[in-house]
Amino acid sequence: MEPAFRVSLITPTYNERQNIALLAEEIFQVIDREPDIDLELIVVDDNSPDGTGEAAEELTGKFPVKVVHRAGKLGLGSAVMAGFGESDRTYLGVIDADLSHDPSELPKLIRGLGEYDITIGSRFGEASEVEKWAWHRKMISLVGVGMARLLTGVEDPLSGYFFLHRAVLGEMKLTSGGYKILLEILTKGHYDTHLSIPIIFRNRQFSTSKLNWKEHALFLKQIALFSLDRLAGKSGKRGGRR
Repeated sequence: MEPAFRVSLITPTYNERQNIALLAEEIFQVIDREPDIDLELIVVDDNSPDGTGEAAEELTGKFPVKVVHRAGKLGLGSAVMAGFGESDRTYLGVIDADLSHDPSELPKLIRGLGEYDITIGSRFGEASEVEKWAWHRKMISLVGVGMARLLTGVEDPLSGYFFLHRAVLGEMKLTSGGYKILLEILTKGHYDTHLSIPIIFRNRQFSTSKLNWKEHALFLKQIALFSLDRLAGKSGKRGGRR
């Protein structure tokens, strides 16, 4: 019997050499127990100086892994789109390479696509947990999420852990250079339904957050632009996959 869900999971990388093998091992340890899910991992590396791309290539003989090597640090949004472009599958997902997203939630997120257009790993559900969340980072996240919720109506519209039907994207080209790709998909995509699934957002082991004041400024710019688009009727939910 053919697996019900053929999925391409995209992980953009930059200096994640210590994490990439651990991530692949965790992912396929979970997926190997799920006969209805056929998953490939697509690593999109932006010429990491620490050799992440080479480390990812070493995984291709052990796991269903593809590696896309890019010339430099070209932005997370374009990295995700490059990964989507390497896939011919109906279902697409995104996961961080820094081990903050728990692969044990993959089956729930993927099977949710049987009923929903988009599934989202949420840090803000009743059963969600964020490990070692510094108070100042929590406050920044809450303010940002609050603003994005007003625009989208989604519990965690800034999550980096999500899945969708390819049809949600349509002809969309992501313009986000920063770390809030889901927000752009939610404001421009073709979808009717979404599902939020609580997750444990784990403490990073071998890397640190790449967010800085420039990324926060970019986020505010994104919110303003997407809000203007919504008011102008250029984006938003315009019909789902059905």
